Amino acid sequence: MAHSPRPQHDHGAHSHGAHSHSAHSHSAHAHGAHAHGAEHPDADTMATVLDLDAVVAAEYLTEVPDRIAAFVAEPGTIIDLGSGTGTGTLTLARRFPAADVVALDNSPKMLARVADAAATAGLADRVHTMTAELDTALPDQLTGVDVAWASSTLHHFADAEALLRSTLRALRPGGILAVVEIAEPPTFLPADSADGAVELRLREAIIGHGWNGGSNGQDHSPSLRSPLHHSPSLRSPLHHSPSLRSPLPEWAPVITAAGFEIVETRDIVTALDDPPAEAAEYAVAWLSRVRVGIADDLSPADLAVLDRLLLDGDPTSLRRRDDLTVRSRRVAWIARRPHDS
Repeated sequence: MAHSPRPQHDHGAHSHGAHSHSAHSHSAHAHGAHAHGAEHPDADTMATVLDLDAVVAAEYLTEVPDRIAAFVAEPGTIIDLGSGTGTGTLTLARRFPAADVVALDNSPKMLARVADAAATAGLADRVHTMTAELDTALPDQLTGVDVAWASSTLHHFADAEALLRSTLRALRPGGILAVVEIAEPPTFLPADSADGAVELRLREAIIGHGWNGGSNGQDHSPSLRSPLHHSPSLRSPLHHSPSLRSPLPEWAPVITAAGFEIVETRDIVTALDDPPAEAAEYAVAWLSRVRVGIADDLSPADLAVLDRLLLDGDPTSLRRRDDLTVRSRRVAWIARRPHDS
């Protein structure tokens, strides 16, 4: 690393076998994972969703790094909190060619995937992996950091404020924290169609489960944890009023309580009427994972529609349709360690 002892590639991160998955492990970037050593049974599905999300709904992977560059033009050290499959890690390494980027995750298998992807991309000399439990703090050896990135992972950590206080200490004065959350889960069908109406009801059911730490901070169904992640049941550190049913955790109070000053909050919308070819696979992977978590909450009619959409042999299935769209929304909070702190 440029500003502190360079972490070695974790030998554990190069073990072979099934991928552990965002969050994210702690990525759940998917997205982390607070299984404390246990691998989630849906690891491969979650890793697939993560990678497809980065291809289909990639606006934030351009917009947020560009905004980071407005405050720190040439960072030397970047850390990815809950790196998952490494989509954020590799994006940041490409965007900032002088930076060393450290992928932090509690899953050695996910980190092996990051290391392999970095080698394939020709970035192995600047992308490093470190196995770490991030529930309350960063590893002590991380210092002199210029940028900290947490995409769809912060709600998985047991004490996000404590972790952010630790991150503040690791950052240089003026260093940047970027926190990204999915505010509206993706949909793939025209809203004015009968199948699209069912999909919107599915989305409401997802939100009702507190799928990403929103909706009052409830996590009613461990299996419905964000399809981008594989954390077991963890309560969000944010406990909203029971009258609120927001899909989005409001991180601003937690970020400022940790000592940061928020410099920007950005709304990032994905609205694709002619999405890339990968959209069909993304839709299948996402809704397959969703089905696991909310099947018991659906009416028999809605469940039958979902199963038809996922059944390749049906002419109206997701993989055989030509009317797919992609709609989703993220929010990014960009914060700074005060220069005088």
